Amino acid sequence: MKSSPSRAGAFPALAFMLAGNAIAVEPSPVQATGVINQEFGVDASNWDVAPFNAFTFTQTEKIFPTLLISPGEQPFAPLSYAANQLDLALIMVTDPATGTSISAAALLNDRIRNSGLILIHKGQVIHESYRNGLRRDVRHIGMSASKSFIGMLTQIAMQKDLLDEDDLVSKYVPEVRDKMAWADVTVRHVLDMRDGMKFVEDYEDPNSDVRRQDRAIGWRTRQDGDPEGLRDFVRQNLNEKSYPAGKVFNYASIQTDILGMVIEGASGKSLEEFFEAEFWSRLGAEFPAGMGTDGFGQPIVQGAISLTLPDLARTAMLVLNKGQNHRGEQIVSQAFFEDLLTPNEELSDAFAYYDPGASFAHYRSQFWVNDTWNKQFLMNGVHGQIAFFDYERDFAMVGFGSYPVAVSPLLTASLFTLLEAVLTELDEAASPDNRH
Repeated sequence: MKSSPSRAGAFPALAFMLAGNAIAVEPSPVQATGVINQEFGVDASNWDVAPFNAFTFTQTEKIFPTLLISPGEQPFAPLSYAANQLDLALIMVTDPATGTSISAAALLNDRIRNSGLILIHKGQVIHESYRNGLRRDVRHIGMSASKSFIGMLTQIAMQKDLLDEDDLVSKYVPEVRDKMAWADVTVRHVLDMRDGMKFVEDYEDPNSDVRRQDRAIGWRTRQDGDPEGLRDFVRQNLNEKSYPAGKVFNYASIQTDILGMVIEGASGKSLEEFFEAEFWSRLGAEFPAGMGTDGFGQPIVQGAISLTLPDLARTAMLVLNKGQNHRGEQIVSQAFFEDLLTPNEELSDAFAYYDPGASFAHYRSQFWVNDTWNKQFLMNGVHGQIAFFDYERDFAMVGFGSYPVAVSPLLTASLFTLLEAVLTELDEAASPDNRH
């Protein structure tokens, strides 16, 4: 058992008792050699780029040491399937790239490069499909969609009175305790990525902050002189502010890992312990989740949580039910989800620095809020990982993808073209003229 908040030493197999339940977090039996396919030269230097990512996103345990999070001993939550399934091949859309008419299925396959998609409407699956070798029982990396799990987990820690959103981060994370730049940064600031810390998330610049962080955590091949792991990266970096705390939304993946360190410092438990006991084992998950680490035992929760598509769908059901699981237990407070969609001028002003053209949008508690007016928000990750929610229609779309580049206006446009087509189809089906 790891008891030190500094994560000193290697991580052994974990077995412990928590909250009266037998919980067992174990390292994956897959060895993290940094090589996925030696014959084709797929390794830590290129595993997340095209054309390899269509299959490597299900094999990340070979890149970073991974902890397996147990779904628990309770029966998993069965997914309910509607009698009439939505056939995307019959829905026509306008291809954002060419302006021509194509089927939603072709958009999904050829533009979005999707590997798996589940659509949920009023508690039932209305579409499920897989591509690129993905199966329903195979874990796929969530990339930054992972962040929203930690937003919910932080809320659970607050519900248990382990911490408060107004607490200083330095109270729980020793790596920033003596840094003047962190003197006024609260948990809420980090939850909303309004901490003000200087951090550049540029995936195309090999020397940007995010790419130097990637080498430190083993996401890329570590170089001589690089920090050794997440905590060492935080210790050596994040020493100055670009903005006053609370003023500007600046997307910085490292802040999600800092939230993980906050949860560890506040709970006295490792993050994987807390995640398993308080969320994954209560979700109704069918399969273990994977939690990639930095090679020094610290979970990389900014993007290295991996799970099956059906279990992402079960997570979506929890979100649609405002934090209530299939057994009627309130895992995450309803107020948390209502807060996400509450118009907030301070959040909107902060978000305007990031996207001046956005209306009714903000970033809250590790979720992207697309439209507070229409109650739409999402978990979002690079290369096409998504969980989109629409409370007005009681609808969710969850998907894993392998788009060739991390971020692209074409990918965003294609995803929302697909969404609009599906939502229009549902609205038309629900119109009085189509009811019998």
